[in-house]
Amino acid sequence: MSKSTDSKNGASDPLLILIAALLLLTVVATLYFAFTGPAKEFVHEPAPHPRPVIQDEPHVVIVTREGAPAGHGAAVPNPAAEAVHAPAAEKPAEKTAATPAVAAVAAAPVVAASADGKIHGRVILKGTPPAERVIAGVTSNSKCGPASTGPAPTTRGYVVGANGGLRYALVRIVSAPAGAGKAAEAPLIDQKGCMYEPYVNAVLVGQPFKIRNSDTFMHNVAAAAKLNKGFNFAQANEGQVNEKVFEKAELGVKLQCNVHPWMLAYLHVLENPFFAVTDDKGEFTLPDGLPAGKYTLEVSHLKAGMVSVEIEVGAGKGASVAFELAVK
Repeated sequence: MSKSTDSKNGASDPLLILIAALLLLTVVATLYFAFTGPAKEFVHEPAPHPRPVIQDEPHVVIVTREGAPAGHGAAVPNPAAEAVHAPAAEKPAEKTAATPAVAAVAAAPVVAASADGKIHGRVILKGTPPAERVIAGVTSNSKCGPASTGPAPTTRGYVVGANGGLRYALVRIVSAPAGAGKAAEAPLIDQKGCMYEPYVNAVLVGQPFKIRNSDTFMHNVAAAAKLNKGFNFAQANEGQVNEKVFEKAELGVKLQCNVHPWMLAYLHVLENPFFAVTDDKGEFTLPDGLPAGKYTLEVSHLKAGMVSVEIEVGAGKGASVAFELAVK
């Protein structure tokens, strides 16, 4: 009697029944997934990372620069258009009626003896250069407009005078005896009417030169030298003059005003004093004092490139040279 009652109570115990059911469910699930595998929709795949959204990207205004120098041993700035951050209200330049450039072939330099013992001559441009562009930023700027007088300023890629005379060409003796000649008066680079004057200048290595602000408002002068130590300073007052010097020979050091980015000028730094920059007629005269001998006389221009010729000078015997450069 006692045995039968214990067996019945054990079979009907709810806890034992629950355990048995769980074991049975586990066995059934194991057999099912072993044969079918996990359902595809339950397989975890990482979601692709979304592309980040960049906001407030900088806006760049494309400003076409004036040409860059070329020449023997030059650190040549790139004459192509470059991106600069310019104030939206100041349009650096506006296009004029398109005048296509007409290239030409330049003749070889013509050398003749001069009885005055000087080295002088003229540089002519062959071909038709493209029309220069009006620098609209000057007249549209609230300060530069009133300060600018005369005709609307333009770019100065090719400045050609009467009879094809080419301005702003550098003419120099490439190599001269050490100590020969004397440095000319230190050049002055002026800022007037939001333009640099002159556009091209030259200075002797180690010779101080001056930069002046002739406007009534602030300019800043940044020198992008490659071989020399550059500089960047502000000139806030009318009539302010700063003196600078370069210690290494370098052609085409670019000067630019960061306040008015169309303001450009170039300074050549040379090893000997026998050089000149052509005037508005394309004419040049080198300083006196070059010892007798044979020399290489070189002309280089920001756009038209470089040409050289051999000359000979002596006592009372100079050289008159006619150069031709061509539109490129």
